[in-house]
Amino acid sequence: MKLTFSIMILLFGLVSINDTERSNYPTPPESEGMLFYIQRNHNSNTIVYTANFDEKGNLVEDKPVDVYWIRYEEDGRRMELRDIEKLFAYGVKSTKIETKENKYKIKLVADDERDFQLVQEAPFKAVIYTLINNKPSRLKHLYIFADNSGFWPKVKYIELFGEDSKTRKSCYEKRYTD
Repeated sequence: MKLTFSIMILLFGLVSINDTERSNYPTPPESEGMLFYIQRNHNSNTIVYTANFDEKGNLVEDKPVDVYWIRYEEDGRRMELRDIEKLFAYGVKSTKIETKENKYKIKLVADDERDFQLVQEAPFKAVIYTLINNKPSRLKHLYIFADNSGFWPKVKYIELFGEDSKTRKSCYEKRYTD
């Protein structure tokens, strides 16, 4: 019993440290094109998803989403994703919804069980919607916690942060992968 209690204190202490560290992560600057971003427990480098518009402000049909790193651990510079990162970690697959103008079904490699919808609301303005706690919501960001001790990181849980589409209140969901 004493050993179990000690382990629980140790685990809760580690969780607190991770939560504190995460609260100190920099937030990418908001722009009209930014859809959402992903942060991870590994470090503060952030993956940013932006709408890709043509010169008239319409989503580019064959690539409506642009994904890149902000390497905060390396002077905050922008860096394109590597091909392996696109295929196995942070890439997107988009399919135009034929019955709707300027709407796309989006699948994230990081969360392939969940459906996302990219909607253009005006020229040069688009948002991503998904269900957060079974409510239609605008996605703001994701946090991915992974065990990095093995050869290939194993995602333990994903947190979604957004805004309820009806109430405009903040919403949150945590989903464990095991």
